[in-house]
Amino acid sequence: MPVSSSPSVGLDDLLAVRIGIAGRLLRVLADAELADTGVAAPGLGVLMRLLELDAPTQTELARRQRVEPPSMCRMIDRLERNGLVARAADPDDRRATRIRLTRAGREVAERGAAVVADIDTRVLGDLSADERRLLTDLLARLIDRLPPGGGA
Repeated sequence: MPVSSSPSVGLDDLLAVRIGIAGRLLRVLADAELADTGVAAPGLGVLMRLLELDAPTQTELARRQRVEPPSMCRMIDRLERNGLVARAADPDDRRATRIRLTRAGREVAERGAAVVADIDTRVLGDLSADERRLLTDLLARLIDRLPPGGGA
C-alpha cells in the first residue's frame, strides 16, 4: 500500500488525545486522593450528583452522568452495598426506582467534593477566571456533541 504524501498529524497534535490523557490523569489523581473515602471517582460523581438532585431515578442519574443505564445500575449496587445510597420505589411510576443518599453517603459526598475542589484549584490554578470559564464552556459543548455513555 502506498504511503500518503499528505502531511501527517502527530498524536500530540490531536486535541481529542490530549483531552483523553488529561481525563485519565485527573481520574488517577482523584482516585488516589479519594482512597480513604472508599469510593472511586465514578462513584463519587454519583454521590455528588445526589447532593444536587432530590431523589432522582436511576435512569435520570445515568443520563446526567453520561453513562449507560446498566453501568449506573452496577454503580448504585456498589454504593448501596456500602451503605451510601438507598433505593426506593417511585410512588408515581412502578417501573422507576428513586435513589437517595444515606447519612453516610452524604458525608462521603461532602468529603469527596472538598477533595475534588482542591484538585480543581491545584490543577487549574494557573488559569485566569476567564480561561476557566472558557474551558468549562468549550468542554460542555464537546460533551454535548458526544453520544451518551460514549457509545456510537
